[in-house]
Amino acid sequence: MRMDVNKCLVVGHWSRQDHFFERAQQLGAAEFISHKPPSQEIPSEVQTFTDALHVLRTIVPVEEVRPSQDYYSAIVIAQNIVERKEELEQLAEKARVLEKEIARIVPFGDFSLPNLHALEKEAKRKIQFFFSKKKGEIGATKCDEVIYVGSAYELTYYVAINEKPQSYEGLIEMVFDRSLGELQQEIASIQRRIDECEIALSRFSHHKRFLKEGLLKALNQYHLEESTLRSESYIDGDIFAVEAWVPKDKIHLFEQLAGELQIYVSIIKIEKNERVPTYLENKGAARLGEDLVKIYDVPSNHDRDPSIWVFGAFGLFFSMIVGDAGYGLLLLGISLFLLFKYGKRGGLVRRVILLSTSLSIGCIIWGVMTTSFLGVQVPPDSKLRDFTLLKWMVNMKTDYLIKSKGPAYDELIEQFPNLATATTPEAFIMGGVQIKEGKTTYPIFNQFSDNVMMELVIFIGTIHIMLSFLRYLDRHWAGVGWIIFMAGCYLFFPSILKAVSLGHYILHIDPIGGAKIGMYMLFSGLGLAMVLAVIQKKMAGLGEVMLVIGVFADVMSYLRIYALSLAGMIMATTFDNIGTSV
Repeated sequence: MRMDVNKCLVVGHWSRQDHFFERAQQLGAAEFISHKPPSQEIPSEVQTFTDALHVLRTIVPVEEVRPSQDYYSAIVIAQNIVERKEELEQLAEKARVLEKEIARIVPFGDFSLPNLHALEKEAKRKIQFFFSKKKGEIGATKCDEVIYVGSAYELTYYVAINEKPQSYEGLIEMVFDRSLGELQQEIASIQRRIDECEIALSRFSHHKRFLKEGLLKALNQYHLEESTLRSESYIDGDIFAVEAWVPKDKIHLFEQLAGELQIYVSIIKIEKNERVPTYLENKGAARLGEDLVKIYDVPSNHDRDPSIWVFGAFGLFFSMIVGDAGYGLLLLGISLFLLFKYGKRGGLVRRVILLSTSLSIGCIIWGVMTTSFLGVQVPPDSKLRDFTLLKWMVNMKTDYLIKSKGPAYDELIEQFPNLATATTPEAFIMGGVQIKEGKTTYPIFNQFSDNVMMELVIFIGTIHIMLSFLRYLDRHWAGVGWIIFMAGCYLFFPSILKAVSLGHYILHIDPIGGAKIGMYMLFSGLGLAMVLAVIQKKMAGLGEVMLVIGVFADVMSYLRIYALSLAGMIMATTFDNIGTSV
């Protein structure tokens, strides 16, 4: 639930300031207010720990390499990791440059540059190296002193021997400062150093937990110092004062802490335009919902805590989207394995695993209700479907069509004339069986199943939006009108579309009478929403009529759940067909 917070003024002697902030940090029940813009600079130690952990993400610990016992300080380990990573990047760049240089001179082979220079001096000749990018015959190659060496990488290489340095059209001279052998020795040395750095990082990767503890301590120290800087000094620095937000259910603990240190705490008035933080405190399923709430948007300090609502709605919609008991079992197996292996860690890790477990159970329940198991097609007359929600709704719709004999019934009779004698839902559904290429299909059941699921999604979406209006009727009076408006739309629109609604065959609402009542509710609800909005918001309430677009869009947006569920079902069926055909 959301807890109200008090604004407190804390005043005490400067000698107790550091001890007070340390105790307050351990209590974790106050957010100190800063009247200065927050610093955007990240402490060097925090940055070092973060960089080190980021490096170790891609490093796989080597079992044969035992953790080094030479490092007892987490920050020393972090600095070593960062330094090794920087060295590794520099070595990789050097290796890249050397490989490029080797590829450039490898066609000329390995030779000693000092011996080459001695030969030039003794023979009084100049030996030059060239390459050409041009294709075809080059005039310089016809000279006797130009010798062809070879070709590589779409380049042609030559050596020229002259009394003096020469230049040739179409040839580009190459200058060597190191021989091929020297370059290969240097790159081998660099590769050995790279291997040493990688082994060292593999050794450091066994210290991840130690580094995380060091990061936590560094963050705690940083936040402690930051909170201390939010206080102000008075009376020549003898007195410090700071303001803090404290939840009402924690105020007695905060006052008790201050009293032990002989520090004065007083609740003060919250200013009109002051931003008040939101404090949520939940347990159980609501705590899992709180994590979901923080992903989307934290409510204001005046809103009701939506945690349990979000948990329930998210679980329902996730189950509808996955819509398969088989995949739910797979997710449950993974979740239970993670719970067994990491569940003792507590905190966010345990809550995420519990959320995954809850979602998997929801998928299993919904999959059983719709008889969906890894895309396997279950015949309509199977015993597995006898007590499922989908089969019950399809039977109710079929029975309604048989009794009402509307346009939809006539279309099916035209397609399957033998259905005219069917008097029960089971006979009607099984009378439309088709066999193609040795495979039995049930077009009527499949069509009704799709229709029923789409209608159910719209119905659930409408109820969900209505509940959202009900939760805030005390703050948004026009919600009464919008609830009536949505109920009227649900009753009236099937008559416009000439469709059979879930309300007709499940709630037994008369189509004609329901459409008339729905039309009255539609217009009266819209008018009531306008009137209540004007009463509550005066002239600003005239804009309430624009909300009709948002209401329609919100309800229709739930069709995305049906679309995702249908896509997942099609993929599961496709994979199943591929598996059976292999």
